[in-house]
Amino acid sequence: MKRVLALCLAALAVAGCKSRQISPYVSPRVTGRVLAADTRQPLADVRVIRQQSTRRSDGTAQPVKGGAALMNAPVVVRTDRDGRFVLDAERVLAPLWGASWFSVDLVFQCPGYQRFQTNYSLLNLSTNSVEGQHALSTGDILLQPAGK
Repeated sequence: MKRVLALCLAALAVAGCKSRQISPYVSPRVTGRVLAADTRQPLADVRVIRQQSTRRSDGTAQPVKGGAALMNAPVVVRTDRDGRFVLDAERVLAPLWGASWFSVDLVFQCPGYQRFQTNYSLLNLSTNSVEGQHALSTGDILLQPAGK
């Protein structure tokens, strides 16, 4: 019995025995500010929506399916009086397969202004926090007044 235990421990040591996180981040923390394009004044109460991504994080061309689509449900926040918003990072429980993110799709909606949709990829990351959480800063988002 001791010999089997010793062989198992040796095999684990040789294999590297690296553990992986079972709740990886699937969307970064997103911060930014929304301004009126014509006046450069902050816009309060703008709806900022993190849309469900239709792209897979593993690079394949197949669409997101079933449970993966449910994990990416839209998240809505509103800007404060200074036009600032924060979308918290999101994690999922993924003990059997790898989960990650590649892009974040954002929609900005405000009465009297044109709807604006954009996306940011992993390449736009500004920094990683101490906890390993990805952080993305959009900077200033300029909304155009709606045509009359």
